[in-house]
Amino acid sequence: MKFNKWILILILGAIVLVFISLPKNETNKVTKSQEDSLALVKYRKEKDISMKEQEDSPIKDKESFQGLHYFPYESAWKIEFELEKNKQVEKISMPMSDGTKEEIIYIGDIKAQINGQNVRMKLYQHDNGDFFLPFKDKTAPTETYGGGRYLDIPLINLNGKILKADFNLAYFPFCAYNPEYACPVPPASNQLNFRIPAGEKN
Repeated sequence: MKFNKWILILILGAIVLVFISLPKNETNKVTKSQEDSLALVKYRKEKDISMKEQEDSPIKDKESFQGLHYFPYESAWKIEFELEKNKQVEKISMPMSDGTKEEIIYIGDIKAQINGQNVRMKLYQHDNGDFFLPFKDKTAPTETYGGGRYLDIPLINLNGKILKADFNLAYFPFCAYNPEYACPVPPASNQLNFRIPAGEKN
């Protein structure tokens, strides 16, 4: 009986050691990625409903509208940028797709290394405090809208000088669906020479 008892204790101890040695961080990371992916699917479904039913939707033919199209979710496109704020907040005139200009707050520049390249882009701010990043990458115009895409970044994503941006949330401007709308044109600094296969696509 004593022999069997000690064998059982050793087996239980081995199981505990194996469990403790499991890479918990990787497990949690996968779970978080799955949660983010599911939340994104829910958000996209809600947006489809809004685009089909809301009166201010840019979709002209709502009856035949079957939903928007997206690249698959990829956690690698959640990028941490360093924000370099301007010394003074200033409003600038941003060119629009119809040739007009509209005032917008230019908050500063963000920089990061993406795909082995040093990237620096201009960052703007909505009146509600959230950030606005218009950009264009090499997926345009064959895979995404030729005029570029947008990214709204919540103010809470800023921690000190680090700003977290999720390109899985990149979306088309309204003028991509309806030429009656005028949309901000991404500045030259925000036109990237590589693909960002994340977010909305053609």
